[in-house]
Amino acid sequence: MGVIRVKAMGKVKLSITLKNRLADLDKIKTAVLKLSGAIDCTRRKLKEIDLILEELFANVVHHGFKDNREHDIDISLSCDDGILEIRMEDDGEPFDITASPAPDTRCALDKRGIGGLGIHFVKHFIDDCKYYRKKNKNIIVLKKNMAEKTHKKNDSK
Repeated sequence: MGVIRVKAMGKVKLSITLKNRLADLDKIKTAVLKLSGAIDCTRRKLKEIDLILEELFANVVHHGFKDNREHDIDISLSCDDGILEIRMEDDGEPFDITASPAPDTRCALDKRGIGGLGIHFVKHFIDDCKYYRKKNKNIIVLKKNMAEKTHKKNDSK
């Protein structure tokens, strides 16, 4: 399991290396809980982070590898000045999350193709998404503003 390092000026970083097996999903939940204890994080934001990581990890496990070998999936979470950065690296098949088309959510479920909703949710809950392919590795870097957005009430009378 990863170790949380707290640096100067409120910077927090956690890194974990998982194997390409769904049983490691529990390790993600544990890591998110550890991180939430080190940063100011609402329950809602915590659930969003958990969903993001679960979806990304499950996609890599289910679709990323054509062989039956064990592979490492590296995840790092860092938070600085209220911005959470999620970085995931794997040596699976190339997959650019930023090029994934949005599913037609207006279409009836029985007429909609399988897949795409998980990536849709990931994109919905983040503020910035970058993809790189470097040295035969997929690298996804996501950023999420951890501050709660305040909604102004309409003062019309």
